[in-house]
Amino acid sequence: MDAHGYALLAQEAYSAKPDIGLDGSASQAIVRQTDDGLCIAFTGTENLDGWITDLDVTTVPVLRAGNVHRGFWLAWQAISGDVLKAIGDQPVTLVGHSLGAALSVMAAVTLTLAGKPPVAVYGFEPPRVSTDIAIRTLLAKVPVHLYKNGNDIVPDVPPGWNHAALLTHIGTALLPIPNVRDHAIERVIEALSVGIEPEAA
Repeated sequence: MDAHGYALLAQEAYSAKPDIGLDGSASQAIVRQTDDGLCIAFTGTENLDGWITDLDVTTVPVLRAGNVHRGFWLAWQAISGDVLKAIGDQPVTLVGHSLGAALSVMAAVTLTLAGKPPVAVYGFEPPRVSTDIAIRTLLAKVPVHLYKNGNDIVPDVPPGWNHAALLTHIGTALLPIPNVRDHAIERVIEALSVGIEPEAA
């Protein structure tokens, strides 16, 4: 499955009943079997709990992962046991849009620390997850694919923080300035359907 296919799963995570976590919470995921194997797709920000999680920009120290966004880490911890149970010993690809992208990175951190790194991570319009590069170092051998569409502002926050990997820039900006219109998962899917610009930054 390519990035476009995983983006469609990230979109499905918004509309489908969660297989893991409570509907209406910041901690939700769907479990899908694809032609490439097991996939866990985390839901992005769609409710008040999600916004509260996004805005909890204090940090929490995580062994070997550095100083991590507290809201994202706690949202992941709320469902980590159920996600790990769903995965078992299967290879897994982790997917998400926005908050869901951050949760997919948090899940990758836990799996990698346990010696069971994911097959890959696909994060669309991810916010930054840490104040240092420890997560990037930890996940250096994991294929982490992070995509920024147009001039979406979300991958630029919190300012001065770091992503788990370099961003791949896709799509054409709707506005010449940072904006949230380019953030929509529909815009990401449209951009991926016509190809990816091989530019990472």
